Parts: sequence; structure tokens; C-alpha cells
Amino acid sequence: MKRTFFYLALLSGIFAGVMAPAAFADEDATPKTEKKVKKSKKDKADSNKPAVRAAIEEIEFLTDAKPSKKAKYYIYLHSASWCGPCKALMPEIVKEYKKMKKKKVEIILIGHDKTPEAAVAYLEHYGAGFPGVLSSSPDAKKLPGITSPNGIPAATIVDANGKVLYSGHGKGALDWKNICKPAKKKK
Repeated sequence: MKRTFFYLALLSGIFAGVMAPAAFADEDATPKTEKKVKKSKKDKADSNKPAVRAAIEEIEFLTDAKPSKKAKYYIYLHSASWCGPCKALMPEIVKEYKKMKKKKVEIILIGHDKTPEAAVAYLEHYGAGFPGVLSSSPDAKKLPGITSPNGIPAATIVDANGKVLYSGHGKGALDWKNICKPAKKKK
């Protein structure tokens, strides 16, 4: 038994002596072989791109409708085909959407349906020309400023950088004219 402890102590000492230098090596002690790469004009432009515009380029939407990259504001509309209040609100939202597009406000449906087919059918039933993504999709989580509502219908209005301007009931989306106003510059 004493011999077993001796060998374990010897092995742990060897292990500590061999592994410690590698495990605790100073990062700065390693030679730097990476070259700094100059950013191209395109890379610089992409880094200055508003957060929501950058995110929508990476998202696969449910329909061929794509969100406007020129929008100044985005409304994330949480809704579903099985929700009575959502279905009652949708005709008003679709009617306002035509006005919104002219003022550079874009709607993105955050569909709470179980399948993409149900969400697409919901959009098509109301003639909604705006894009959608399922709430359960990892793509939905890429949207800057996205919130998780307590219930639906719900809306979140963000500026192009993802700053939340409104988060609440879906009817709030109908007040977009008052919410989506550019901040007045101080003189």
C-alpha cells in the first residue's frame, strides 16, 4: 500500500512538472506570427453598417419577401395563426404596412406557429408583404433588440441599430408614426 502511494505521488509530481509550464504559459511569450491585415473599404463599410441591417443579411426568412435594408426602423411583430387577437389585429397591420414602407419602417413577423408552413400560410392569408421568421428559429435571436413577449400579439420597435423604442402589445405597432420619429437635434 505504501508503494502505491509512493508511485502515485511520483506520477503526480512528474505530471505537474510536465504539464504546469504548458498550462500556465504566458500568452505574450509565444512568438507572434500573425500579420495585421488592412481592412478593405468594404470591411470598413460593413463594420459601420447598422446592426439590424447587418443581421437581416444573415437570416433566412420564411418567404421571398426580404426586409428593406434602407429602413430606419424595424417592427418585430410577434403573432401566430392560431391566436384570435393576432388575427383581429393583422388586417390593420397589413393596411398600415403600405404607409410604413414609404416612411422607411419595416415589419418582420416573428411567427409563433409550430411550423414554417403555418406561418407562411398566415402571412399569405392576410396578403402581408412583409418577411417573417419563426420565433423558435435561431435566426430570430439574431435580430438586435428582439424581446421575448409575455403574450401575443406583441410588438417591438427598434431603430436600425437595434435600440428598443417600444416593446409591448401588438397594437403599439399601429402607433408607429409617433414612435418612429427621428430625434430632434439640439441647437
